[in-house]
Amino acid sequence: MQGVHVEFIGAEWERKDDLTWLLYEVLYRDFGVSIEHDWRQEMPGSLIAVALAGDGALLGAARLLPAPGDARRQVRQLAVLPGAQSQGVGRALMEALEARAAEEGATEIWLHARDTAFAFYERLGYEFTSEIFVSELTGIPHRTMRKALAQN
Repeated sequence: MQGVHVEFIGAEWERKDDLTWLLYEVLYRDFGVSIEHDWRQEMPGSLIAVALAGDGALLGAARLLPAPGDARRQVRQLAVLPGAQSQGVGRALMEALEARAAEEGATEIWLHARDTAFAFYERLGYEFTSEIFVSELTGIPHRTMRKALAQN
């Protein structure tokens, strides 16, 4: 998608309600998960990347979790609005997270991918490291995937 800008935001980001709505609508609402559920919990030390259109519209978001003393990082809650999917928004978010993780010295990123996203992550170079398991929160099949990061 032309004009997509990815930036990392802090806890003081003035559009936090927009972020909560995006995550809930894309990842949880259709699976009967309450907006009040602990998926909203703060994850100390995590970084949130948002993808914004040229006009500032929020298109997507993802979270990078730290791993003190570990060379691996985890990606969680990658969400792209349905109208912005298949237009490079998810790829832009993942590239930004991978670059940040590599800057911090991480050698690998891992994540739990929904079955509907397996092909997306495979195109980005991720490999399966688990059999299918079902999320207790959403009831959706997932697999653990990983990608080694290039070191400078």
